[in-house]
Amino acid sequence: MADATEDLLVADLRSLGLRAAPETDVEVLAARVLNAIPQAGPDPRRTLLRVALAALAVLVALVATPPVRATVADWFGFGGVRVERGEPDRTGGEGAAPPRVGDVADAAAAVAFPVLLPTALGEPDVVGVGRDRRVVSMTWGGGDEQLRVDQFDGALDYAVAKRAPRMRFVSVAGTDALWFPTPHDVVLLDPDGSRRTESARLAGQTLVWPTATTTLRLEGDLSLAEAVRIAESAVPVG
Repeated sequence: MADATEDLLVADLRSLGLRAAPETDVEVLAARVLNAIPQAGPDPRRTLLRVALAALAVLVALVATPPVRATVADWFGFGGVRVERGEPDRTGGEGAAPPRVGDVADAAAAVAFPVLLPTALGEPDVVGVGRDRRVVSMTWGGGDEQLRVDQFDGALDYAVAKRAPRMRFVSVAGTDALWFPTPHDVVLLDPDGSRRTESARLAGQTLVWPTATTTLRLEGDLSLAEAVRIAESAVPVG
């Protein structure tokens, strides 16, 4: 019975940590948690449990704050995207576009991962598939008004590298996503992690979000609200 009670307490503490505001003082949070747990008495195991639960709540609260989560993304990547801090190379070119295919159905048949289509944008004007069939690209419109969606297998270690001065965590359909509000470098990566120099280019505002199987990036002159609306309209092709 005690174990069940402790499991419920852990769940409550995780919830507390996730609700903590980004400016939460970790010492204050730890004190609140310890005060909420009954005193352990003479049993040293209960004392250790109280301390461990307080540490858990603090850790969850820290990971829930955007600055810390951004650092985690820098270290480990995000949905197959490797994120690097730094100023972009504003002399970058347009990058090599992937070879064109007929339509989204052809693209879905050419790759080994599920392809999604943002229904809010309708059928794309151009669809392309990378020569190694790792990336599908779709574009709508042209010039400064062009919108572009790239997508790839979300299980890949890394498929895209981005170098940006800043980014922020946002939510797409209840799932963590990354928003790049300013121009940044983007380049495709080979399976061994090396950069494809011909694909390097300067990208505009971009939203990156993972699904259960696929990671997508939407790029264009969009507000965050518009980008999220488009992203949440994506459905599997076929």
